[in-house]
Amino acid sequence: MRNVNHIPLDLMQTFIKIVEFDGDASAAARALDISQPTISKRLTALKLIVGTEEGRPWLILKGKRWLLTPAGERVRGVVADLVRQYEKVEQFIGEGQNAKATLAIACGQTAASGFVREAVEQLLIESPDVTVRIASPRGRSRIEGVAGGQFDMAVVTDNESMIREVAGIELYVEPLNIDRFVIVGNPPAKAWWSKAWDALPVRRALTAKEIAEFPLILPEPDASRRQQFDQWFSQSNNKSPNVVLEVGGWLSLLQFVQVGIGVGFATQQAVAAFEAMRPTRASTKPSMVVRALDEKDFPPDQVRLIARKPQGRDKPDFGTSAQRLLELIRLTSGH
Repeated sequence: MRNVNHIPLDLMQTFIKIVEFDGDASAAARALDISQPTISKRLTALKLIVGTEEGRPWLILKGKRWLLTPAGERVRGVVADLVRQYEKVEQFIGEGQNAKATLAIACGQTAASGFVREAVEQLLIESPDVTVRIASPRGRSRIEGVAGGQFDMAVVTDNESMIREVAGIELYVEPLNIDRFVIVGNPPAKAWWSKAWDALPVRRALTAKEIAEFPLILPEPDASRRQQFDQWFSQSNNKSPNVVLEVGGWLSLLQFVQVGIGVGFATQQAVAAFEAMRPTRASTKPSMVVRALDEKDFPPDQVRLIARKPQGRDKPDFGTSAQRLLELIRLTSGH
């Protein structure tokens, strides 16, 4: 099998641009400001460099479109990062020493509205010459993004073996805090379930049977925490939960809980972030009531920060701005 020693930058730019335009080589050529014959020559050269054997090409032509192969999918993030880094170098040279540093961090909605937001705010106050991008893809995409270079760092709740499996490389992993699961409610006075909610025990964790009849607001069916909830509930009650609403994102879910639609399943950090965002006007409805879940049923999430690391060293591969952001995240997350 041939070794790939060098891939010219223009071929990597062509590869990324074709992927961005869903395999449309003509659109990619226009974006690159090159002719159709030129982009065809580049694609041929790229195929020869990475290999023509089965499983080697990054793109294959199907009809009039170039499709990403599994091999192309594996290298897509790394190549995109190389192109992005080169463009940053060009920008820095063009703008001189006044060029802004750019940081990209991926996390969930809760962190983006909570401790990550606080850390980023403080960083931008201290360093107004830094630009920060916060993205909120799902956990697996955050890991892939860090491994592939789209993100400088990410906040995840996956365990270390899953992080290693998804990334395909050894990443820097640092525990930040623990996030526990809870049941949350704010029933209207006239709701049929209001008295039953008030009668729930407050000095111990709730059981699945105790919430069996309540109208529930839960994450979407394909969410891992929803699947865990359904399994716990069915094992205890031998039936499905009384779901009145399914919604993605803890903060979106809590908005419906706040107006009294039903009882929600969420995390302590999500509730804290939501409450911190509420206005303080006298007309605002009272805070939601939180009931604990048994940690044996729902083990707390270990919240972790991940980043790339230098070869052979267990430390994040960070510049000054990224290192300062990590220090602030440690403070705001209660690390």
